[in-house]
Amino acid sequence: MSQPKRKEETVGREMSGDEAVAYVLKELGVKRIFSTHSLPDVLRERLKQYEVQVDLTLNGRDALILADSYARDVGDAGVVLLVPGTLALEGMSVVAQSYADSVPLLIISTVRSHKDVGRARVGELRTPDDVSQSLLPVTKFRERAVSIEEITVTVEKGYKEALSNRARPALVEIAEDLFKLKAYPLSTAEQKPERKTPDKNTVAKVAEVLVSSKLPVIVAGYGVKAANAHKDLLELAELLDAPVITTIRGKGVFPASHPLFAGEGLGAFATDVASKLFLEADSILVLGSRLPQLSTAGWSMKFKGFVMQNNVDGEDIGKVVMPQVPIVADTGLFLKELLNALKQKIKEKQDRGIRSTVSASRRVFTMKPHTGLWPYDVTRLLQQFQFSKYFVDLSSATFDIIRLPIEAPVWHTSESILEKGLGVAGIAVSGDERALGITDLAGVQKNLSLFLSGRSLRGTLLILNDGGATYLDTSKADIPTLGKSGRYVEIDKQLEDSLGAITVETYGQLKDIMAEENKGAKIVNVKIDPEFESIVLMKA
Repeated sequence: MSQPKRKEETVGREMSGDEAVAYVLKELGVKRIFSTHSLPDVLRERLKQYEVQVDLTLNGRDALILADSYARDVGDAGVVLLVPGTLALEGMSVVAQSYADSVPLLIISTVRSHKDVGRARVGELRTPDDVSQSLLPVTKFRERAVSIEEITVTVEKGYKEALSNRARPALVEIAEDLFKLKAYPLSTAEQKPERKTPDKNTVAKVAEVLVSSKLPVIVAGYGVKAANAHKDLLELAELLDAPVITTIRGKGVFPASHPLFAGEGLGAFATDVASKLFLEADSILVLGSRLPQLSTAGWSMKFKGFVMQNNVDGEDIGKVVMPQVPIVADTGLFLKELLNALKQKIKEKQDRGIRSTVSASRRVFTMKPHTGLWPYDVTRLLQQFQFSKYFVDLSSATFDIIRLPIEAPVWHTSESILEKGLGVAGIAVSGDERALGITDLAGVQKNLSLFLSGRSLRGTLLILNDGGATYLDTSKADIPTLGKSGRYVEIDKQLEDSLGAITVETYGQLKDIMAEENKGAKIVNVKIDPEFESIVLMKA
Protein backbone atom coordinates (compact mmCIF):
# COMPACT_ATOMS: atom_id res chain seq x y z
CA MET A 1 0.00 0.00 0.00
CA SER A 2 1.28 3.43 -0.89
CA GLN A 3 0.26 6.93 0.02
CA PRO A 4 1.14 10.13 -1.91
CA LYS A 5 3.27 12.60 -0.01
CA ARG A 6 0.61 15.32 -0.25
CA LYS A 7 -2.55 13.84 1.17
CA GLU A 8 -4.52 17.01 0.36
CA GLU A 9 -4.26 16.08 -3.34
CA THR A 10 -6.13 12.82 -2.78
CA VAL A 11 -9.78 11.98 -2.11
CA GLY A 12 -8.85 11.81 1.55
CA ARG A 13 -9.14 8.11 2.24
CA GLU A 14 -7.69 4.81 1.23
CA MET A 15 -9.49 2.81 -1.46
CA SER A 16 -9.10 -0.38 -3.42
CA GLY A 17 -8.95 -0.14 -7.20
CA ASP A 18 -12.52 -1.31 -7.70
CA GLU A 19 -13.83 1.30 -5.26
CA ALA A 20 -11.81 4.03 -7.00
CA VAL A 21 -13.58 3.16 -10.26
CA ALA A 22 -17.04 3.36 -8.70
CA TYR A 23 -16.12 6.52 -6.81
CA VAL A 24 -14.96 8.46 -9.86
CA LEU A 25 -17.97 7.42 -11.94
CA LYS A 26 -20.28 8.82 -9.30
CA GLU A 27 -18.18 11.99 -9.06
CA LEU A 28 -18.60 12.43 -12.83
CA GLY A 29 -22.37 12.15 -12.52
CA VAL A 30 -22.58 8.80 -14.33
CA LYS A 31 -25.89 7.14 -13.42
CA ARG A 32 -25.78 4.08 -15.68
CA ILE A 33 -23.10 1.91 -17.21
CA PHE A 34 -23.12 -1.12 -19.50
CA SER A 35 -21.18 -4.31 -18.97
CA THR A 36 -21.37 -8.08 -19.38
CA HIS A 37 -22.21 -10.99 -17.10
CA SER A 38 -18.47 -11.51 -16.61
CA LEU A 39 -18.20 -8.30 -14.57
CA PRO A 40 -16.69 -9.43 -11.23
CA ASP A 41 -19.14 -9.40 -8.33
CA VAL A 42 -16.85 -7.12 -6.33
CA LEU A 43 -17.18 -4.45 -9.01
CA ARG A 44 -20.94 -4.91 -9.23
CA GLU A 45 -21.25 -4.43 -5.49
CA ARG A 46 -19.02 -1.36 -5.51
CA LEU A 47 -21.05 0.25 -8.29
CA LYS A 48 -24.26 -0.51 -6.43
CA GLN A 49 -22.74 1.03 -3.30
CA TYR A 50 -22.07 4.24 -5.25
CA GLU A 51 -25.56 4.23 -6.85
CA VAL A 52 -24.38 3.50 -10.37
CA GLN A 53 -26.84 1.30 -12.27
CA VAL A 54 -25.22 -1.64 -14.07
CA ASP A 55 -26.93 -2.89 -17.23
CA LEU A 56 -25.60 -6.40 -17.90
CA THR A 57 -25.51 -8.07 -21.32
CA LEU A 58 -24.38 -11.42 -22.69
CA ASN A 59 -21.39 -10.10 -24.64
CA GLY A 60 -19.16 -7.10 -25.22
CA ARG A 61 -20.81 -6.11 -28.50
CA ASP A 62 -24.22 -5.81 -26.85
CA ALA A 63 -22.81 -3.66 -24.05
CA LEU A 64 -21.20 -1.36 -26.60
CA ILE A 65 -24.25 -0.98 -28.84
CA LEU A 66 -26.48 -0.27 -25.84
CA ALA A 67 -24.02 2.37 -24.65
CA ASP A 68 -23.94 3.88 -28.15
CA SER A 69 -27.75 4.05 -28.31
CA TYR A 70 -27.87 5.49 -24.79
CA ALA A 71 -25.37 8.21 -25.71
CA ARG A 72 -27.35 9.18 -28.82
CA ASP A 73 -30.56 9.30 -26.79
CA VAL A 74 -29.48 11.28 -23.72
CA GLY A 75 -26.69 13.39 -25.23
CA ASP A 76 -24.08 12.23 -22.71
CA ALA A 77 -21.28 9.71 -22.84
CA GLY A 78 -22.24 6.06 -22.86
CA VAL A 79 -20.00 4.28 -20.34
CA VAL A 80 -18.92 0.66 -20.83
CA LEU A 81 -16.98 -1.40 -18.28
CA LEU A 82 -15.46 -4.54 -19.78
CA VAL A 83 -13.58 -7.23 -17.86
CA PRO A 84 -11.43 -8.49 -19.51
CA GLY A 85 -10.70 -5.71 -21.98
CA THR A 86 -10.53 -8.11 -24.92
CA LEU A 87 -14.35 -8.10 -24.87
CA ALA A 88 -14.13 -4.71 -26.59
CA LEU A 89 -12.91 -6.47 -29.72
CA GLU A 90 -16.31 -8.16 -30.05
CA GLY A 91 -17.78 -4.76 -30.83
CA MET A 92 -15.09 -3.21 -33.03
CA SER A 93 -17.64 -2.24 -35.69
CA VAL A 94 -19.86 -0.62 -33.05
CA VAL A 95 -16.96 1.49 -31.78
CA ALA A 96 -16.03 2.34 -35.37
CA GLN A 97 -19.57 3.54 -36.05
CA SER A 98 -19.56 5.62 -32.86
CA TYR A 99 -16.30 7.17 -34.01
CA ALA A 100 -17.60 7.94 -37.51
CA ASP A 101 -20.89 9.29 -36.14
CA SER A 102 -19.32 11.46 -33.39
CA VAL A 103 -20.94 9.54 -30.54
CA PRO A 104 -19.24 9.85 -27.12
CA LEU A 105 -18.32 6.54 -25.50
CA LEU A 106 -16.11 5.96 -22.47
CA ILE A 107 -14.78 2.42 -22.68
CA ILE A 108 -13.22 1.34 -19.39
CA SER A 109 -11.51 -1.99 -19.95
CA THR A 110 -9.04 -4.06 -17.98
CA VAL A 111 -5.68 -5.60 -18.71
CA ARG A 112 -5.04 -8.81 -16.81
CA SER A 113 -1.78 -7.54 -15.35
CA HIS A 114 0.57 -4.63 -15.97
CA LYS A 115 3.60 -6.26 -14.32
CA ASP A 116 3.42 -10.01 -14.80
CA VAL A 117 2.63 -10.29 -18.53
CA GLY A 118 3.00 -12.80 -21.34
CA ARG A 119 1.85 -15.87 -19.40
CA ALA A 120 -1.11 -16.74 -21.66
CA ARG A 121 -3.81 -15.84 -19.17
CA VAL A 122 -7.48 -16.36 -20.02
CA GLY A 123 -8.73 -13.41 -22.05
CA GLU A 124 -5.21 -12.09 -22.70
CA LEU A 125 -3.64 -11.30 -26.07
CA ARG A 126 0.06 -11.49 -26.86
CA THR A 127 0.89 -8.17 -25.18
CA PRO A 128 -1.09 -5.80 -22.89
CA ASP A 129 -0.99 -3.17 -25.65
CA ASP A 130 -2.80 -5.22 -28.28
CA VAL A 131 -6.37 -4.15 -27.43
CA SER A 132 -5.40 -0.49 -27.29
CA GLN A 133 -3.54 -0.78 -30.59
CA SER A 134 -6.51 -2.51 -32.21
CA LEU A 135 -8.81 0.32 -31.13
CA LEU A 136 -6.33 3.03 -32.10
CA PRO A 137 -8.05 4.01 -35.40
CA VAL A 138 -11.49 4.36 -33.80
CA THR A 139 -10.77 6.10 -30.48
CA LYS A 140 -9.68 9.69 -29.89
CA PHE A 141 -8.04 9.00 -26.50
CA ARG A 142 -6.26 5.99 -25.00
CA GLU A 143 -4.61 5.86 -21.61
CA ARG A 144 -3.83 3.22 -18.99
CA ALA A 145 -3.90 3.48 -15.20
CA VAL A 146 -1.22 1.37 -13.56
CA SER A 147 -1.66 2.70 -10.01
CA ILE A 148 -4.70 3.30 -7.84
CA GLU A 149 -3.69 6.95 -7.55
CA GLU A 150 -4.13 7.36 -11.30
CA ILE A 151 -7.52 5.67 -11.69
CA THR A 152 -9.65 8.67 -10.76
CA VAL A 153 -7.83 11.26 -12.85
CA THR A 154 -7.42 8.94 -15.85
CA VAL A 155 -11.12 8.03 -15.96
CA GLU A 156 -12.04 11.70 -15.54
CA LYS A 157 -9.73 12.66 -18.38
CA GLY A 158 -11.17 9.97 -20.66
CA TYR A 159 -14.73 11.08 -19.88
CA LYS A 160 -13.87 14.70 -20.64
CA GLU A 161 -12.11 13.80 -23.90
CA ALA A 162 -15.02 11.67 -25.09
CA LEU A 163 -17.32 14.70 -24.79
CA SER A 164 -14.95 17.50 -25.83
CA ASN A 165 -15.34 19.27 -29.20
CA ARG A 166 -16.01 16.46 -31.67
CA ALA A 167 -17.36 13.72 -29.42
CA ARG A 168 -15.93 10.27 -30.01
CA PRO A 169 -15.01 7.08 -28.13
CA ALA A 170 -12.26 7.20 -25.49
CA LEU A 171 -10.47 4.18 -24.00
CA VAL A 172 -9.23 3.90 -20.41
CA GLU A 173 -7.45 0.70 -19.39
CA ILE A 174 -7.04 -0.37 -15.77
CA ALA A 175 -4.78 -3.16 -14.58
CA GLU A 176 -6.75 -5.82 -12.69
CA ASP A 177 -3.89 -6.10 -10.19
CA LEU A 178 -5.16 -2.84 -8.70
CA PHE A 179 -8.48 -4.36 -7.59
CA LYS A 180 -6.56 -6.34 -4.97
CA LEU A 181 -4.55 -3.36 -3.62
CA LYS A 182 -5.30 -0.22 -1.64
CA ALA A 183 -4.01 3.34 -1.90
CA TYR A 184 -5.13 6.98 -1.86
CA PRO A 185 -6.64 7.97 -5.26
CA LEU A 186 -5.94 11.47 -6.50
CA SER A 187 -8.75 14.00 -6.39
CA THR A 188 -10.51 14.75 -9.65
CA ALA A 189 -9.81 18.11 -11.25
CA GLU A 190 -13.50 18.78 -12.05
CA GLN A 191 -12.61 19.35 -15.68
CA LYS A 192 -15.42 20.28 -18.06
CA PRO A 193 -15.64 19.15 -21.70
CA GLU A 194 -14.09 21.65 -24.07
CA ARG A 195 -16.10 23.50 -26.72
CA LYS A 196 -14.36 25.21 -29.60
CA THR A 197 -15.24 28.92 -29.70
CA PRO A 198 -15.80 30.69 -33.04
CA ASP A 199 -13.49 33.36 -34.43
CA LYS A 200 -15.22 36.74 -34.07
CA ASN A 201 -14.02 37.99 -37.46
CA THR A 202 -15.46 34.89 -39.10
CA VAL A 203 -18.79 35.41 -37.33
CA ALA A 204 -18.86 39.02 -38.53
CA LYS A 205 -18.14 37.91 -42.11
CA VAL A 206 -20.94 35.32 -42.05
CA ALA A 207 -23.38 37.86 -40.60
CA GLU A 208 -22.47 40.36 -43.32
CA VAL A 209 -23.04 37.79 -46.09
CA LEU A 210 -26.38 36.63 -44.68
CA VAL A 211 -27.75 40.16 -44.23
CA SER A 212 -26.87 41.12 -47.80
CA SER A 213 -28.23 37.88 -49.31
CA LYS A 214 -31.44 37.81 -51.30
CA LEU A 215 -31.98 34.10 -50.68
CA PRO A 216 -29.93 32.53 -47.89
CA VAL A 217 -30.45 28.80 -47.32
CA ILE A 218 -29.50 26.91 -44.15
CA VAL A 219 -28.39 23.25 -44.16
CA ALA A 220 -28.65 21.84 -40.63
CA GLY A 221 -26.70 18.72 -39.72
CA TYR A 222 -26.22 16.48 -36.72
CA GLY A 223 -23.87 19.03 -35.17
CA VAL A 224 -26.90 21.18 -34.32
CA LYS A 225 -28.37 18.31 -32.33
CA ALA A 226 -25.05 17.40 -30.71
CA ALA A 227 -24.68 20.99 -29.51
CA ASN A 228 -28.31 21.11 -28.33
CA ALA A 229 -28.71 24.20 -30.54
CA HIS A 230 -32.08 23.51 -32.19
CA LYS A 231 -33.76 26.49 -30.51
CA ASP A 232 -31.04 28.83 -31.77
CA LEU A 233 -31.42 27.34 -35.27
CA LEU A 234 -35.15 28.09 -35.19
CA GLU A 235 -34.46 31.65 -34.08
CA LEU A 236 -31.86 32.12 -36.83
CA ALA A 237 -34.17 30.84 -39.57
CA GLU A 238 -37.04 33.07 -38.45
CA LEU A 239 -34.79 36.11 -38.08
CA LEU A 240 -33.47 35.69 -41.64
CA ASP A 241 -36.71 34.24 -43.05
CA ALA A 242 -34.43 31.58 -44.51
CA PRO A 243 -35.50 28.05 -45.51
CA VAL A 244 -33.92 25.12 -43.67
CA ILE A 245 -32.89 21.78 -45.16
CA THR A 246 -31.69 19.10 -42.76
CA THR A 247 -29.34 16.21 -43.32
CA ILE A 248 -30.70 12.73 -42.65
CA ARG A 249 -29.08 12.59 -39.20
CA GLY A 250 -30.12 16.17 -38.58
CA LYS A 251 -33.84 15.37 -38.89
CA GLY A 252 -35.81 16.89 -36.04
CA VAL A 253 -33.47 19.80 -35.28
CA PHE A 254 -35.99 21.95 -37.18
CA PRO A 255 -39.73 21.22 -36.89
CA ALA A 256 -41.10 19.50 -39.99
CA SER A 257 -44.35 21.45 -39.70
CA HIS A 258 -42.61 24.85 -39.75
CA PRO A 259 -43.33 26.89 -42.90
CA LEU A 260 -39.57 27.35 -43.47
CA PHE A 261 -38.77 23.63 -43.44
CA ALA A 262 -37.87 22.53 -46.97
CA GLY A 263 -37.22 18.88 -46.24
CA GLU A 264 -34.32 16.53 -45.59
CA GLY A 265 -31.54 15.53 -47.98
CA LEU A 266 -29.69 17.19 -50.84
CA GLY A 267 -29.05 16.34 -54.46
CA ALA A 268 -31.00 13.36 -55.80
CA PHE A 269 -32.44 12.70 -52.31
CA ALA A 270 -33.75 16.25 -51.82
CA THR A 271 -37.38 17.28 -51.98
CA ASP A 272 -38.34 19.26 -55.07
CA VAL A 273 -38.47 22.55 -53.19
CA ALA A 274 -35.14 21.89 -51.47
CA SER A 275 -33.42 21.27 -54.82
CA LYS A 276 -34.92 24.47 -56.24
CA LEU A 277 -33.98 26.63 -53.27
CA PHE A 278 -30.48 25.15 -52.99
CA LEU A 279 -29.81 25.91 -56.65
CA GLU A 280 -31.21 29.45 -56.47
CA ALA A 281 -29.62 30.40 -53.13
CA ASP A 282 -27.02 33.17 -53.28
CA SER A 283 -25.64 32.12 -49.88
CA ILE A 284 -25.60 28.71 -48.19
CA LEU A 285 -24.85 28.24 -44.50
CA VAL A 286 -23.98 24.63 -43.58
CA LEU A 287 -24.25 24.01 -39.85
CA GLY A 288 -22.68 21.03 -38.12
CA SER A 289 -22.31 18.77 -41.14
CA ARG A 290 -19.54 17.27 -43.24
CA LEU A 291 -22.08 16.66 -46.06
CA PRO A 292 -21.93 12.84 -46.07
CA GLN A 293 -22.75 10.54 -48.97
CA LEU A 294 -26.25 9.55 -47.85
CA SER A 295 -27.54 13.03 -47.04
CA THR A 296 -26.22 14.44 -50.32
CA ALA A 297 -27.11 11.43 -52.53
CA GLY A 298 -23.49 10.86 -53.40
CA TRP A 299 -22.65 14.58 -53.35
CA SER A 300 -25.01 15.17 -56.30
CA MET A 301 -26.36 18.57 -55.18
CA LYS A 302 -26.16 21.53 -57.58
CA PHE A 303 -25.61 25.04 -56.32
CA LYS A 304 -24.23 28.46 -57.24
CA GLY A 305 -24.27 30.27 -53.93
CA PHE A 306 -21.57 31.53 -51.58
CA VAL A 307 -20.86 28.63 -49.18
CA MET A 308 -20.11 28.98 -45.47
CA GLN A 309 -19.50 25.66 -43.72
CA ASN A 310 -19.43 25.12 -39.98
CA ASN A 311 -18.06 22.00 -38.31
CA VAL A 312 -16.36 21.46 -34.97
CA ASP A 313 -13.74 19.35 -36.75
CA GLY A 314 -11.75 21.44 -39.21
CA GLU A 315 -10.50 18.33 -41.00
CA ASP A 316 -14.00 17.68 -42.34
CA ILE A 317 -14.46 21.13 -43.83
CA GLY A 318 -13.77 21.38 -47.54
CA LYS A 319 -13.63 17.66 -48.30
CA VAL A 320 -16.89 17.75 -50.27
CA VAL A 321 -17.33 21.45 -51.06
CA MET A 322 -14.63 24.08 -50.70
CA PRO A 323 -16.40 26.83 -48.74
CA GLN A 324 -15.63 30.50 -49.20
CA VAL A 325 -15.86 30.81 -45.41
CA PRO A 326 -14.81 27.83 -43.25
CA ILE A 327 -16.11 28.02 -39.68
CA VAL A 328 -14.30 25.72 -37.24
CA ALA A 329 -16.30 25.95 -34.04
CA ASP A 330 -18.85 24.28 -31.82
CA THR A 331 -22.13 24.73 -33.68
CA GLY A 332 -23.99 25.91 -30.60
CA LEU A 333 -21.43 28.56 -29.68
CA PHE A 334 -21.23 29.73 -33.28
CA LEU A 335 -25.01 30.08 -33.56
CA LYS A 336 -25.20 32.19 -30.41
CA GLU A 337 -22.46 34.53 -31.63
CA LEU A 338 -24.04 34.74 -35.07
CA LEU A 339 -27.45 35.58 -33.64
CA ASN A 340 -25.95 38.38 -31.55
CA ALA A 341 -24.22 39.83 -34.62
CA LEU A 342 -27.33 39.59 -36.80
CA LYS A 343 -29.64 41.21 -34.25
CA GLN A 344 -27.46 44.31 -34.38
CA LYS A 345 -27.92 44.47 -38.16
CA ILE A 346 -31.52 43.34 -38.69
CA LYS A 347 -34.05 45.76 -37.25
CA GLU A 348 -37.13 44.88 -39.29
CA LYS A 349 -38.88 41.57 -39.80
CA GLN A 350 -37.74 39.82 -42.97
CA ASP A 351 -40.27 38.52 -45.50
CA ARG A 352 -38.79 36.94 -48.60
CA GLY A 353 -41.98 35.14 -49.60
CA ILE A 354 -40.26 31.83 -48.96
CA ARG A 355 -42.89 30.46 -46.61
CA SER A 356 -45.58 30.43 -49.27
CA THR A 357 -43.15 28.84 -51.74
CA VAL A 358 -42.33 26.05 -49.33
CA SER A 359 -45.94 25.49 -48.30
CA ALA A 360 -47.16 25.36 -51.90
CA SER A 361 -44.56 22.71 -52.74
CA ARG A 362 -45.48 20.28 -49.98
CA ARG A 363 -47.18 17.20 -51.30
CA VAL A 364 -47.84 13.56 -50.59
CA PHE A 365 -45.45 11.41 -52.58
CA THR A 366 -47.30 9.33 -55.12
CA MET A 367 -46.70 5.64 -55.82
CA LYS A 368 -47.95 3.47 -58.61
CA PRO A 369 -50.71 0.98 -57.74
CA HIS A 370 -49.44 -2.07 -55.86
CA THR A 371 -50.79 -4.88 -53.74
CA GLY A 372 -48.21 -5.68 -51.04
CA LEU A 373 -46.78 -3.27 -48.49
CA TRP A 374 -44.09 -0.85 -49.62
CA PRO A 375 -41.83 1.04 -47.21
CA TYR A 376 -43.51 4.37 -47.97
CA ASP A 377 -46.87 2.83 -47.00
CA VAL A 378 -45.36 2.31 -43.57
CA THR A 379 -44.05 5.89 -43.54
CA ARG A 380 -47.48 7.30 -44.37
CA LEU A 381 -49.13 5.19 -41.69
CA LEU A 382 -46.63 6.22 -39.01
CA GLN A 383 -47.60 9.86 -39.56
CA GLN A 384 -50.88 9.05 -37.82
CA PHE A 385 -49.12 8.12 -34.58
CA GLN A 386 -46.94 10.01 -32.12
CA PHE A 387 -43.74 8.60 -30.64
CA SER A 388 -41.39 10.04 -28.06
CA LYS A 389 -38.21 9.04 -29.94
CA TYR A 390 -37.16 7.24 -33.10
CA PHE A 391 -34.28 4.77 -33.52
CA VAL A 392 -33.77 3.82 -37.17
CA ASP A 393 -31.37 1.41 -38.88
CA LEU A 394 -31.07 2.79 -42.40
CA SER A 395 -31.17 0.20 -45.18
CA SER A 396 -32.84 -0.32 -48.53
CA ALA A 397 -36.03 -1.51 -46.80
CA THR A 398 -36.15 1.36 -44.28
CA PHE A 399 -34.75 4.27 -46.29
CA ASP A 400 -38.13 5.82 -47.17
CA ILE A 401 -38.67 6.39 -43.43
CA ILE A 402 -36.48 9.50 -43.84
CA ARG A 403 -39.61 11.20 -45.23
CA LEU A 404 -41.38 10.77 -41.89
CA PRO A 405 -42.05 14.26 -40.43
CA ILE A 406 -40.18 14.79 -37.15
CA GLU A 407 -40.93 17.78 -34.94
CA ALA A 408 -38.16 17.63 -32.32
CA PRO A 409 -34.55 16.39 -31.99
CA VAL A 410 -35.61 12.84 -31.10
CA TRP A 411 -34.48 11.11 -34.31
CA HIS A 412 -31.50 8.74 -34.03
CA THR A 413 -29.80 7.00 -36.93
CA SER A 414 -26.41 6.40 -38.53
CA GLU A 415 -25.26 7.47 -41.97
CA SER A 416 -22.01 5.52 -41.82
CA ILE A 417 -23.98 2.24 -41.40
CA LEU A 418 -20.94 0.37 -40.17
CA GLU A 419 -23.16 -1.64 -37.85
CA LYS A 420 -26.84 -2.57 -37.43
CA GLY A 421 -28.63 -2.40 -34.12
CA LEU A 422 -29.99 1.07 -33.37
CA GLY A 423 -33.56 -0.03 -33.93
CA VAL A 424 -33.34 -2.86 -31.40
CA ALA A 425 -30.83 -1.34 -28.94
CA GLY A 426 -32.65 2.00 -28.95
CA ILE A 427 -35.89 0.63 -27.54
CA ALA A 428 -33.94 -1.78 -25.32
CA VAL A 429 -32.09 1.05 -23.64
CA SER A 430 -34.75 3.78 -23.58
CA GLY A 431 -37.28 1.97 -21.40
CA ASP A 432 -39.97 4.15 -22.98
CA GLU A 433 -43.23 2.54 -24.19
CA ARG A 434 -43.65 5.42 -26.63
CA ALA A 435 -40.27 4.84 -28.32
CA LEU A 436 -40.18 3.47 -31.86
CA GLY A 437 -37.43 1.29 -33.31
CA ILE A 438 -37.24 0.51 -37.03
CA THR A 439 -34.91 -2.10 -38.47
CA ASP A 440 -34.69 -4.87 -41.08
CA LEU A 441 -33.89 -8.58 -40.98
CA ALA A 442 -30.15 -8.00 -40.61
CA GLY A 443 -30.77 -5.61 -37.71
CA VAL A 444 -32.78 -8.26 -35.86
CA GLN A 445 -30.44 -11.14 -36.65
CA LYS A 446 -27.35 -9.30 -35.40
CA ASN A 447 -29.03 -8.33 -32.14
CA LEU A 448 -30.96 -11.44 -31.13
CA SER A 449 -28.99 -11.71 -27.90
CA LEU A 450 -30.53 -8.42 -26.71
CA PHE A 451 -33.92 -10.16 -26.83
CA LEU A 452 -32.62 -13.35 -25.25
CA SER A 453 -30.73 -11.77 -22.34
CA GLY A 454 -33.82 -11.52 -20.16
CA ARG A 455 -34.08 -7.73 -20.30
CA SER A 456 -37.52 -6.15 -20.21
CA LEU A 457 -38.06 -4.36 -23.54
CA ARG A 458 -40.43 -1.44 -23.91
CA GLY A 459 -41.61 0.39 -26.99
CA THR A 460 -42.50 -0.63 -30.53
CA LEU A 461 -40.13 -2.37 -32.92
CA LEU A 462 -41.01 -2.54 -36.60
CA ILE A 463 -39.07 -5.10 -38.63
CA LEU A 464 -39.39 -4.07 -42.27
CA ASN A 465 -39.00 -7.54 -43.67
CA ASP A 466 -38.37 -7.80 -47.40
CA GLY A 467 -36.76 -11.20 -46.92
CA GLY A 468 -33.33 -9.76 -47.63
CA ALA A 469 -34.35 -9.31 -51.29
CA THR A 470 -32.84 -5.82 -51.52
CA TYR A 471 -29.76 -3.98 -50.33
CA LEU A 472 -28.43 -0.43 -50.31
CA ASP A 473 -26.03 -0.40 -53.27
CA THR A 474 -23.14 2.08 -53.09
CA SER A 475 -20.74 0.12 -55.29
CA LYS A 476 -22.01 1.01 -58.77
CA ALA A 477 -22.10 4.79 -58.28
CA ASP A 478 -21.74 7.48 -55.62
CA ILE A 479 -25.52 7.88 -55.50
CA PRO A 480 -26.86 5.05 -53.30
CA THR A 481 -29.42 2.93 -55.15
CA LEU A 482 -31.84 0.08 -54.52
CA GLY A 483 -30.03 -3.17 -55.29
CA LYS A 484 -31.55 -6.64 -55.71
CA SER A 485 -29.89 -9.57 -53.95
CA GLY A 486 -31.64 -12.28 -55.98
CA ARG A 487 -32.50 -14.12 -52.75
CA TYR A 488 -35.42 -14.29 -50.36
CA VAL A 489 -35.22 -15.56 -46.78
CA GLU A 490 -38.42 -16.73 -45.09
CA ILE A 491 -38.12 -16.53 -41.27
CA ASP A 492 -41.57 -15.37 -40.17
CA LYS A 493 -42.13 -18.41 -37.94
CA GLN A 494 -38.74 -17.96 -36.26
CA LEU A 495 -39.51 -14.31 -35.54
CA GLU A 496 -42.91 -15.24 -34.14
CA ASP A 497 -41.63 -18.13 -32.01
CA SER A 498 -38.41 -16.59 -30.67
CA LEU A 499 -39.41 -12.92 -30.34
CA GLY A 500 -43.19 -13.07 -30.11
CA ALA A 501 -43.38 -10.95 -33.25
CA ILE A 502 -46.76 -10.26 -34.84
CA THR A 503 -46.69 -10.70 -38.61
CA VAL A 504 -48.71 -8.25 -40.73
CA GLU A 505 -49.07 -8.24 -44.51
CA THR A 506 -51.51 -5.41 -45.22
CA TYR A 507 -51.86 -1.72 -44.46
CA GLY A 508 -55.03 -2.40 -42.48
CA GLN A 509 -53.40 -5.07 -40.34
CA LEU A 510 -50.48 -2.79 -39.56
CA LYS A 511 -52.80 0.09 -38.69
CA ASP A 512 -54.81 -2.09 -36.31
CA ILE A 513 -51.76 -3.41 -34.48
CA MET A 514 -50.24 0.06 -34.20
CA ALA A 515 -53.48 1.37 -32.71
CA GLU A 516 -53.46 -1.23 -29.93
CA GLU A 517 -52.33 -0.09 -26.50
CA ASN A 518 -48.69 -0.86 -25.96
CA LYS A 519 -47.87 -2.77 -22.79
CA GLY A 520 -44.17 -3.51 -22.66
CA ALA A 521 -42.75 -4.33 -26.09
CA LYS A 522 -44.65 -4.58 -29.36
CA ILE A 523 -42.63 -6.35 -32.06
CA VAL A 524 -44.16 -6.25 -35.52
CA ASN A 525 -42.88 -8.27 -38.47
CA VAL A 526 -43.97 -6.06 -41.38
CA LYS A 527 -43.96 -8.09 -44.60
CA ILE A 528 -42.56 -5.81 -47.31
CA ASP A 529 -43.17 -6.66 -50.95
CA PRO A 530 -39.71 -7.77 -52.23
CA GLU A 531 -40.52 -6.01 -55.53
CA PHE A 532 -41.23 -2.68 -53.81
CA GLU A 533 -40.22 0.65 -55.26
CA SER A 534 -38.71 3.42 -53.14
CA ILE A 535 -39.79 7.04 -53.33
CA VAL A 536 -36.20 8.09 -52.53
CA LEU A 537 -33.84 5.44 -53.88
CA MET A 538 -33.54 4.74 -57.57
CA LYS A 539 -33.15 1.17 -58.78
CA ALA A 540 -29.58 0.02 -59.34
